[in-house]
Amino acid sequence: MSIRRSVLRSAVVAASLAAVALGITGPAQAAPARTSAATAAAAVTSTAGGSITRSEIIERAQYWVDQGVPYSQSAYYRDPQGRTYRTDCSGMVSMSWHLTTSATTWTLPDYSTQLGSLDDLQPGDALNNVNTHVVLFVGWTDSSHSTATIMEEARPGTNARKTTYSRSYLNSNGFKPYRYDKVVESPVTVPDKGMTNVTAVGDLSGDGVGDVIAVEAATGDLYRYNGPDYVGRSARVKIGYGWDSMSDIVGVGDITGDGVADILAVDAENGNLYRYSGPDYGGRSARVQIGTGWDSMTNLTGVGDITGDGSPDLIAVEKSTGDLYRYSGPDYAGRTARVKIGSGWNIYTSLTGIGDITGDGVADILAVDTETGNLYRYSGPNYNGGTRVQIGTGWDSMTNLTGVGDITGDRVPDLLAVKASTQDLYRYSGPSFPGGSAVQIGSGW
Repeated sequence: MSIRRSVLRSAVVAASLAAVALGITGPAQAAPARTSAATAAAAVTSTAGGSITRSEIIERAQYWVDQGVPYSQSAYYRDPQGRTYRTDCSGMVSMSWHLTTSATTWTLPDYSTQLGSLDDLQPGDALNNVNTHVVLFVGWTDSSHSTATIMEEARPGTNARKTTYSRSYLNSNGFKPYRYDKVVESPVTVPDKGMTNVTAVGDLSGDGVGDVIAVEAATGDLYRYNGPDYVGRSARVKIGYGWDSMSDIVGVGDITGDGVADILAVDAENGNLYRYSGPDYGGRSARVQIGTGWDSMTNLTGVGDITGDGSPDLIAVEKSTGDLYRYSGPDYAGRTARVKIGSGWNIYTSLTGIGDITGDGVADILAVDTETGNLYRYSGPNYNGGTRVQIGTGWDSMTNLTGVGDITGDRVPDLLAVKASTQDLYRYSGPSFPGGSAVQIGSGW
C-alpha cells in the first residue's frame, strides 16, 4: 500500500483463503523463515539500479514469498544479495526490480513507463494505483486475460504472497500497467501454472461420490478427478482439450434430462454461452450454444433449483455494474428474462454454490470479499446482501473455491480450495468450513 496514505487500504485478491498451520484466522506475522541455499543463490546476475531480466525479477519476488516476509511500512528485509528494502507493497516491487532504494507507489513511475493496456503486461511488470497499492505481475491464468497472477505485500497481518486479481477488480480499482525502464526482454521460466476452473460436476464415475473437472492451465486440457480424494495427475482422466479458450466453466446439474450433470462455459473469443453434456463434455462439435454476450458477466455460479420449476438455475455478476442476476434453466435466456437480485457484487470473488448448509431447503452460496478477504455465506433464494453471515477471515490466499457436496459422509456439504502460493488442494468441512478442518488432499493444483 502507498506509504503516503494515512488510512491503510485493505488489499485483496481473487479467490482465496489464508491459513496459519492450515487455520483460517489469517496469516501469521511470524519472523521470516531462514534462507535456503538454493533460494538465496537465485539469479545473482543484476546489480542495484542496473539492467535486469524478467526471470530475475520474478525470482527475486518469489524469494520474499518463500521467506514469508511480513508486511510493514516501517520494517526492512534483505534481498537475496543482502540489500534491504521496506517490506510494504512498493518496497517489494522495488526489491524485485533491484532498485537502489525503496520507492513508493508515487515514485515507482519515475523508474518505469506506463503501458497502453493490461494486455501488454509481461512477467515482471507492475500494476500500480499510485494512491493505494502496487503489485508485481506474474502472468495471466487464461487466454482471455480475465485473471492475473500477482505477487504482493498486501496489508498488515499478511506476508508476501502469490495470489490472483480479476481483471474487473484491477480496472474498477484504478490499477495501471507499468514496465521497469531497465528490464531486459528475455525468455521467462514460468512455474507450473497448475489447474484452473476447478468445477464440481456431481458423480460422473458412478461411485456415489461427487467428482470435479479442471483445466490444466499449461495445456488447456480438461481432466476429471474422482472424489472423495481427487488424487492428482497419475489418476486423473483426460476428457477434453482446447478448454483454455473457455472461461467461467460452471456445473449446473442435469438440464438435459439424461441423468448426468451438464456444464456451461463462456467462449472467451466470442462471448457465447455453451452447454456441454456429461459425462465426457465433448468439445466444440458437441456443444450447444444457448446464449450470447456472456463475456459481460463474471462469477457464473450454479445454485440448483431456486425458483421451484424443476430446472437448475444460475446466478452471475454483471462486470460493468456489479449487479447480481438470476437466470432460469434450462436455457438461461439472456437479458430480457433475467431477474436482478442484488447489487454491489463486484466486491466479491470466488463465488461458489455450496448446497443447503442452513437447513432451510434452499441452496446457499459462499463469497470472498475482495477488500477484506472475509468469507461470507448468503442464504437463497435471493442472496440479499443484508443476509450475509461472516464465517471466516483471510480467505484471499485461496483460489478455485468449489462446493462439492458431502464427500466426508457427515451429511453436510464440503468445500475444496487451492492455496495460491503452493498450489495445494485442501478440503474444508461444512457447514462453517473452519480452518482447523482443512485437510490437504492434493498438490500441483
